[in-house]
Amino acid sequence: MNAFLAISSRSSAFVASPVTPVRRVVLSAPIVKVSAVEVEAKLKTRKAAAKRIRVTGSGKLMARYSGKQHMNEKQTRAQKRELSKSFVLEKADIYKASRCLPYAAI
Repeated sequence: MNAFLAISSRSSAFVASPVTPVRRVVLSAPIVKVSAVEVEAKLKTRKAAAKRIRVTGSGKLMARYSGKQHMNEKQTRAQKRELSKSFVLEKADIYKASRCLPYAAI
């Protein structure tokens, strides 16, 4: 007993206690074999293209003209009005747009 008193109070916390440790039995979960299912990777939509291009009901691709955001005070009313309209994408650009919008019904 005197040996325990001689040890500093800090180290006395680490002295083995007379209580025996409790054994814990860990039961393993049953092993379930899962069949390997190959999942195809999802294709990502280019958000920049999705904001600029829309698909009509007939499947045409429509976009808006550029050049109407700023520095257009020298343009006539007719020019600015024309820039407000949408246009149909050319056949050469449809392939590029279809690659950017993989889930669009093109």
